[in-house]
Amino acid sequence: MMLGLAAMLSGALAGCGDGGTGQVVAENRIEPETGAAAQVARLDEDLRNGVFAKAIRDSGAACPEVTGSERAEIRHGVRGWKAQCSNESAHLIQILPDGTAKVTSRTY
Repeated sequence: MMLGLAAMLSGALAGCGDGGTGQVVAENRIEPETGAAAQVARLDEDLRNGVFAKAIRDSGAACPEVTGSERAEIRHGVRGWKAQCSNESAHLIQILPDGTAKVTSRTY
């Protein structure tokens, strides 16, 4: 009797669903910023640009001064900043949860 009940429940559950392929589709969204990234986002522009200039120089790249910065998607789903330096170099900056800046540089 129990074996018959288990088989019946298995069959009933197998019939549930929409008959799809069983694939799960991830949402395309950017996670909200927290921690150090959120703190940097709240800085006024001049202070934020100063932080970015130091991070860029600490990475080994030359950047006398950051003349502008804007929000950018560093890679799919990851928000960061694009910083432009007075020497015409451009840099992508991601603020990691521990406060470390990950700098990707492009020079002309």
